[in-house]
Amino acid sequence: MKTAAEKTALTETGRKTAAAFSMRFPHRTVEYSRKRICIGLVWIIAQAAAAQPVGDVLIRDGWVTVRPMEFRGALNNPLKGFRAYKKNGYGLLERKYIKWNEIEVCADDTVERIIAHTNRITVVQGKRFEALNVKLVPRVYLDWNGTSGKQYWPADLHTFDYDSPAFQQRLRRLVEKLGLAWDEDPRIFAVQMGLIGYWGEHHNPAPTAAQRRLLTDAFQKAFKNKPVLVRHTDPEFMQAGFGIYYDTFGTLTREPPTQWQEQFPHQATYVYRDIWKRAPIEGEVEYNWQQRDSAKPQETFGRTPDETMKVPAYRRYMIDKIRRYHASYLGWISGYTDTDAEVLAGAAELQQAFGYRYVLEAAAYPLTVQPGQTLTVKLTVRNTGSAPFYLDWPVAVGLLDPATRKPVWSAPLEGVDIRKWLPGEDWDSGAFAYRRPAVPYHDEGRAVMPQHIKPGQYILGLAMLDRQGGMMPSARFAIVNYFRGGWHPLGFIGVGEAPKEVALKHIEFDSPAFDDSLHYKVPEKLLAVKTPPVPPVKAVVPWTADPRVELINPWRYWTLRGENAGLEKQILHEDRRIIRAAGDFGKGASLDYTFGEGVKLDPGRYRFAFRVRGTPGLSVTFDLADGWRSLSKLIQIPLSGEWHEHTIEFEVKTTFKDETTLRFDLPQNTKGTFDLTDTRLKRVD
Repeated sequence: MKTAAEKTALTETGRKTAAAFSMRFPHRTVEYSRKRICIGLVWIIAQAAAAQPVGDVLIRDGWVTVRPMEFRGALNNPLKGFRAYKKNGYGLLERKYIKWNEIEVCADDTVERIIAHTNRITVVQGKRFEALNVKLVPRVYLDWNGTSGKQYWPADLHTFDYDSPAFQQRLRRLVEKLGLAWDEDPRIFAVQMGLIGYWGEHHNPAPTAAQRRLLTDAFQKAFKNKPVLVRHTDPEFMQAGFGIYYDTFGTLTREPPTQWQEQFPHQATYVYRDIWKRAPIEGEVEYNWQQRDSAKPQETFGRTPDETMKVPAYRRYMIDKIRRYHASYLGWISGYTDTDAEVLAGAAELQQAFGYRYVLEAAAYPLTVQPGQTLTVKLTVRNTGSAPFYLDWPVAVGLLDPATRKPVWSAPLEGVDIRKWLPGEDWDSGAFAYRRPAVPYHDEGRAVMPQHIKPGQYILGLAMLDRQGGMMPSARFAIVNYFRGGWHPLGFIGVGEAPKEVALKHIEFDSPAFDDSLHYKVPEKLLAVKTPPVPPVKAVVPWTADPRVELINPWRYWTLRGENAGLEKQILHEDRRIIRAAGDFGKGASLDYTFGEGVKLDPGRYRFAFRVRGTPGLSVTFDLADGWRSLSKLIQIPLSGEWHEHTIEFEVKTTFKDETTLRFDLPQNTKGTFDLTDTRLKRVD
């Protein structure tokens, strides 16, 4: 048995070199009884990091208690870490954007088109996801960024239509189809809601309250087994227990204290503090923003993923945010160079902070068990990561053949739920630790032994299985005891007779850091699905602008802008579409129309006609804007409870710099309603 001092010295040596060792030699076995130091090309690798002793073994009252040594390096575990597959590094997740019209060409299309498309996109570097143990996080979207030609509505719906009753019906039906395609698909980890706004990020436009209620209901019904993720902390989504994809993760200007109180960092800090307990927190690190001086890249996380990995202060900043917000995984930062040893060592530090990290502190089992009896295993586990595990994956117990190291028998442990093993809470950036540290969880699992198992001596092992993926070993505990293939050997057990020994003496372990033998199974019925024939399509006639007839697309949305959570956009359908702004207008709110990303009105004279009504005694102000900059003289428009027609003529004398915006500035610091309909614009010169 090692002394405390020896263990401490060994641990410190291992801590500094385990990442390098496991990356360069992921499958090398190490003998626990020997300590060696190997000099490599650019690494000084202490094999002792992975060659730690098996830990304490205690036998008392017919029970064996094993306290394995913690594996100090990073684990390339599934469902966490970097959101991109890395052949030589950390990353077993992929996020894919999916155009709506790729998976549904019209209302009569079938779920088979979604499944066939999923089959096509679940390939990376020439290999199928399941062979690499990689999982998919899909996001369906309609509009890439507002630029003409980058919209993907089905042929039987009008482009830019988010408001019509027909669109709401199709929204619900598509989500139902997505659930049928993905909720039982083992390749899918979580589903980003997407669908509305640029990139499916719920802005330009944001979903209305009615749409949020529709989407909440539809996704809850469609997905019983997969976490659903949303872009913003809208109350309907938070009440439903949805997770977050936050696509400006770590950006300094969005961090509290900030005026961006509707953004995730403020909401997670002060309003919805326990979001992470129900569904994953993820997103992307926006390095484009880091190129600006206002982002203070040298005080935060640098300008590139490789810089983040190489500079200790940058890593510390990012780990601080991962810990604070309980992030499971991130994208964009996943663009690090996995062939650079220095970068990989930094990536290992982040990998340890991401998501779950289950340290098996102790396991107890009976010294002997009889065929047909119930085998009980007691576990003590501490989650030293930042987040829970979100899928219902079982822990299995297995009897391993000492010669082959393969299970002769295995079964899930009833009574063990790994989703309940929570990390620490209430992060303290100054102390760089949770104020409420992770606690040990004590679980007792049971499995019934088969009647006809051969008596003898076996190695008792544990594995975490992919439930939908054919119950294959997948996730690993952070302990040294590991056999390639996903099993953690603990000690010998006797079946029908006492074992000759208990401790795993002279047993060579494999590094758990990387294991490219791990995989899962996809049902053949899914893989066999082919793209179906295109059904008959009743395509709509695309709307086109004519300056002499009409320039406002009747299907296109108007955007409500404002920071007040008490203000919302509503769509009414009386004898026509009515856009309503209702609630507490706050300060600086407006209802805007743009003609497309970067689209500008040509110089000339125009006539803008529209009808309005609203809270009597209030008024709105119309102006023409170049982006956010006002260009025209402000025109006051009084409101009343009845509809009133208004016509405004204006002249565009010079070319716009950004894009043309028709803007109704709403009343300030008061409550009420503003209704707009029958908007028309044409050239009159």
